[in-house]
Amino acid sequence: MEVTLPADLRKQVEQELASGRYHSRDELIEQAVRHFLDERQRGQRRLDALRRIGQAVDQAGLYERVRLPGQQ
Repeated sequence: MEVTLPADLRKQVEQELASGRYHSRDELIEQAVRHFLDERQRGQRRLDALRRIGQAVDQAGLYERVRLPGQQ
């Protein structure tokens, strides 16, 4: 697989490589993609949990019991 990056990202990749944190461009890109996918999955789990909470609140009829500030 070949990846083409814009100049600003290419520069950041080179800086990371120069720092010694990564042994190769491939290692850096692999870790970046893994991090991206992990974060996306974590976000999806949070969204799923919020949906379940919303459904439970709705089923319990709690929406009708909550008063917003300024409501009587």
